[in-house]
Amino acid sequence: MNLFLYYLRLTGYWLGVAAVCGLAVELFSRLFGWLAGRKSVWIFWITSALGTPVHELGHAVMCLLFLHRITAIKLWDPRAENGCYGYVEHSYSGKNLWARLGNLPIGLGPLLSGLGVTVLVLWLCFPELWQNYLIYSGELIRSGNFSLGNLSQGILSLFFGLPGAFRRHWIRSLIGTVILLSVSLHVSLSWKDVQSSLPALPAWLGILFLLALCTFFNRAGSFILYHSRLFAIRATALFALVLAFAAVWVLIALLVRTVRAIIRLF
Repeated sequence: MNLFLYYLRLTGYWLGVAAVCGLAVELFSRLFGWLAGRKSVWIFWITSALGTPVHELGHAVMCLLFLHRITAIKLWDPRAENGCYGYVEHSYSGKNLWARLGNLPIGLGPLLSGLGVTVLVLWLCFPELWQNYLIYSGELIRSGNFSLGNLSQGILSLFFGLPGAFRRHWIRSLIGTVILLSVSLHVSLSWKDVQSSLPALPAWLGILFLLALCTFFNRAGSFILYHSRLFAIRATALFALVLAFAAVWVLIALLVRTVRAIIRLF
């Protein structure tokens, strides 16, 4: 039973965090679309000019890393009528184990590219806020007091610092805000991404089980578990920023919907 729990923890740290964050962004995106109604189509279209290329490049880069052949790619199609503003079509040899394992990272690619762009924009456009967030999250990890509640405080302090950033460098801050809001709506895990990832999931679960079996009965187990947990915490702290900007869209749509309902009453 202890081995099984050890295996579950490794799986959760390495695969669970990414899956939960990706599905959470998708949930926020769908919730925004429902709250905003028909007007959300225009917002998705406008933000897709920045968000869709980031999404598709995430797929494309993973395809190259795992030796998939990209047969067709479109980073942004403004004339798309079905809401699919970009795509990456790829193929691979079923005899190549590395390529078959790549189906999972390729499906998760938009999360990684979206996370990378978020970090890059915060570093370039909001350096003081980004540095403060790194210090705060680092202290939480070192103190062992890391929790979603404490992490939320760090995210709120970052958002509360945005007005000050605009007063210091409004052009840089405006560019950064537009990019972050655009990317946050388009780096979610679509159902198509999930479907393409599922064939490789058993193999990755098997790899993690072999890792657990080889390390559980010796000192390497505690070392791997500690660093896996550390990775998961740091990844959660970064993914939470993407989720926070996606949640902003939901709050905006909810506010507009509420104001409209109040106006109709009068």
